[in-house]
Amino acid sequence: TAIPRGTYPITITQSARFGKPLPLLSDVPSFAGIRIHPGNTSADTEGCILVGTNRAEDSIGNSRAAFGMVFEHIRDALEAGESVEIEIQ
Repeated sequence: TAIPRGTYPITITQSARFGKPLPLLSDVPSFAGIRIHPGNTSADTEGCILVGTNRAEDSIGNSRAAFGMVFEHIRDALEAGESVEIEIQ
């Protein structure tokens, strides 16, 4: 499945599945629980967004490092009172 094109607000909430705080997309039509988290292949997600620093045909690399950077930016912006959004194209 694919997240519909659009711009979605992001918050950080505790993930019951992963047992730690993770970014959560809100207001995604027909979807709930869409998060941003580390992972390298489609086997690592059920429709969430995976991040990495490089890409191969069927995988992404350096996912944990990339996630750490993305999470830090999102967290810092939210703590500063800024709104955070992601645009899906």
